[in-house]
Amino acid sequence: MDLLERNKATVRRVFVEGFGEGRLDVVDEALAPDAVDRHPFEPDEPDFRAHLKGAITMFRSAIPDLTAHVEDIVAEGDRVAVRVRMTGTHTGTPLFGVPAAGRSVDVEQFHFIQSDADGRGLRHWANVGADDFLRQVGQPS
Repeated sequence: MDLLERNKATVRRVFVEGFGEGRLDVVDEALAPDAVDRHPFEPDEPDFRAHLKGAITMFRSAIPDLTAHVEDIVAEGDRVAVRVRMTGTHTGTPLFGVPAAGRSVDVEQFHFIQSDADGRGLRHWANVGADDFLRQVGQPS
């Protein structure tokens, strides 16, 4: 497998196996130890790996049937761009403070990942569709 295909496969695993199947071990395999995310972390999240594991756990707890659909994935150089659709039903724990009401969600996300020489995620930029999640689960305006 060439470098570009390897980098795409690593990114795909985070969404399909991590978010879609709840496999947190994928995070440690897919991210470099010094990986950086532009999103702010919670006080109990010392690094990007902990932050991503927390996000996967939060979404899977709130949306037990969560599925991550990798709609598009493109690689060039050390960068991977991916468009992902997250779908499921909010029947579990509150999501962003909104109690579950059995509403379906279908949110499009865009991610850019810079990979290191070993094919692991090094830097991450994203639009994760948080406003769409909130609107779809019924947060009052």
